[in-house]
Amino acid sequence: MELQVLPLPILLLMLGLISTSQANKPRLTIDNNYKNMLVRLAVGPAGKRGEVQKLRAGRVEVSFDFGASWGTICSTGWSMREANVVCRQLGLGYASRATQNTEYGDSKNHPWAMVGTLCRGTERRLADCFRESRYPQICNAPNKNISIVTCVSKSPDLEIGLRDIERSARLESVPMTRLTCAMEENCLSADAYVIRQTQPKAERILLRFSVKAMNVGTADVSPYANYRDWTWHQCHRHYHSMNVFATFDVYDLRYRKVAQGHKASFCLMDSECNAGVARKYTCGNTTQGISVGCADTYTDVLDCQWVDVTRIPVNRRYILRVALNPEYKLGERSFENNGAECILDYTGVHGTTRISRCKRSPLWFRI
Repeated sequence: MELQVLPLPILLLMLGLISTSQANKPRLTIDNNYKNMLVRLAVGPAGKRGEVQKLRAGRVEVSFDFGASWGTICSTGWSMREANVVCRQLGLGYASRATQNTEYGDSKNHPWAMVGTLCRGTERRLADCFRESRYPQICNAPNKNISIVTCVSKSPDLEIGLRDIERSARLESVPMTRLTCAMEENCLSADAYVIRQTQPKAERILLRFSVKAMNVGTADVSPYANYRDWTWHQCHRHYHSMNVFATFDVYDLRYRKVAQGHKASFCLMDSECNAGVARKYTCGNTTQGISVGCADTYTDVLDCQWVDVTRIPVNRRYILRVALNPEYKLGERSFENNGAECILDYTGVHGTTRISRCKRSPLWFRI
């Protein structure tokens, strides 16, 4: 077949049309590239046979070329915050799991298309989130992990009680001989463990207060660990279902930490419920949790329900910060109501030390 050569005027006209067509296509720049990012969930190279169209779990994939190609995500602080945004953008509700592993493939077979993202958790789309300010060091050649999520239609939501903290706050001086269980759970400042070796009867000054964790969500709070992995604590005589459920920290007015505490292990249960809601969970094995409309209240008389303030200067004002689910182990509808910040006027004397002006504060980013 003889090759036909087009006349020059016609050839120029066709090249002009092609050029015009290319010019009318949206050009990808750094700004609109991220702004127009598409998001989807995937589980296999081309989808498993019989797979439903709307996945509720899988690796998170993003596209920056209008769906022509897709890639995965590597992120330093990938958490329930980012996963909540992904589930919301896809119309799948809320995240119940957010991890980075190779369950749904690895970065070798599904290379990263985006490195670094940081969400508050309230954004409508992943494109509305921040980018990590530095290139994540974890996103290097040996790392094969990719970001995955699991979405659910209903989710719990922990809300911290403010008045409980203020009303119950008190100082107590306690000899270390009465703090054996608490010291097993590292509920005292580090210097206490050094002092105990030479002064076993020395006293610690504890700022005690109650904390109420109310479930205002649409699903029960369930411990993140399987009940077979829960720890029996002989000293407290019950199972601990979570390693860290709450943290208690004291900062100076420049947010420099001066003291810290934490409820090292929790036994979740329905301590009190709204009218018409029956208690479901106890402190027994396999039955721990917090029902919708119920709260787990840890009173100021319990072990570790304090901050060890033995070493902080007296007659000064501080900030007390309390956080529920600080490690994002539990999926929630929102993390904006998990924290509380209060004014602590610390005199070193029970009668004049005060916690006041508590207000809700979101969990801090994990980076």
